[in-house]
Amino acid sequence: MSVLAVMRAFDDGRDRAEFYRGWRMGLTAGLSHPMILSKSLARGGLAGRIREYLLAGTERGEGIATLVKRAPHLFEPFESALLAMGEESGQLDQMLTHLADFHTRQYKVILALRKWMSYPMFVSLFAVVALPLPLVFQNRVGAYWTATISGLVLWFAAGGLVFARLAQRYQQRPQFVRARFARTLALCIGAGLSLPRALLLAGDASGSPALAAHLRRIGERRLGAQPALDSLRGAPVMTPELEAALLVAEKTGDFAGPVGRLADLYEDGFK
Repeated sequence: MSVLAVMRAFDDGRDRAEFYRGWRMGLTAGLSHPMILSKSLARGGLAGRIREYLLAGTERGEGIATLVKRAPHLFEPFESALLAMGEESGQLDQMLTHLADFHTRQYKVILALRKWMSYPMFVSLFAVVALPLPLVFQNRVGAYWTATISGLVLWFAAGGLVFARLAQRYQQRPQFVRARFARTLALCIGAGLSLPRALLLAGDASGSPALAAHLRRIGERRLGAQPALDSLRGAPVMTPELEAALLVAEKTGDFAGPVGRLADLYEDGFK
């Protein structure tokens, strides 16, 4: 994986937010799916592949719900659920608004990640150029340029694997795992999904295998028969503030308020 490919992947959240926002605007204007998707500005990256896939399917007369369920490699599980439910309930425009807002907030986290990664990227690139300098002092200029160019080629071609792993480690920080869980849970509940389904989707979206496994062990039936707070006791994501937010949300029925605001705080660096 090249460095350029990693940098391009970092823009995925921004591109998907713009794609969903443009799609919603087209629906509001009364345009058909093929007409909207054919005019979409999403041409590259994952957003571009999603556009091309949906355009081809809707031109064949297939529904959005059918298409998203058939392509789990293109959509997150919660995205598929919201898009399918939106079409089936006649509220696709609202689901697209929710998804655009979700990816916009996720892109804020990526911007912080890029800032955090700028130092190791600069240091490693500087090292590629500076470490062979003793060859110049030994009057081996040709060897210096050979070593430097080879190092730069390797840095651009394969350095992406290192930076991708650094990015994964950064995004696995506890506050970001909690942020993704809380954001997805609030989004799914606000969109009308059942609590068990929302918890399972939020667990998958959190990026924590331990949390997802914890919720799957409980099972959808038990998740629906007990409060969310009971289902999450002992889960790796739990903290006193998240416990308090869930308690308030279940008493008031408003998950977007306390749980959504807590997700904002986590994304802003609250630990």
